[in-house]
Amino acid sequence: MLREPSPRNGASPRREWWRRIDRFAADLNVLLVIFAIGLATLDLTFLVTQHVIDRLPQVTRVVSLDTPAPSTRLP
Repeated sequence: MLREPSPRNGASPRREWWRRIDRFAADLNVLLVIFAIGLATLDLTFLVTQHVIDRLPQVTRVVSLDTPAPSTRLP
């Protein structure tokens, strides 16, 4: 007895390719969303630190050049 080919397996290989591409694109979209959230978090962190650094008082350095630095010579 001969069986007829199932419509899923033999009749539409193009549809099967589109289903595979669609599954791959869905997985890729999840990965891209995770990267986008990570980059947005990094950008927000950088923005906040820049505002914090701008509000800090400036550092004043005091350097005394009156006496020369001692030399370390060994006899």
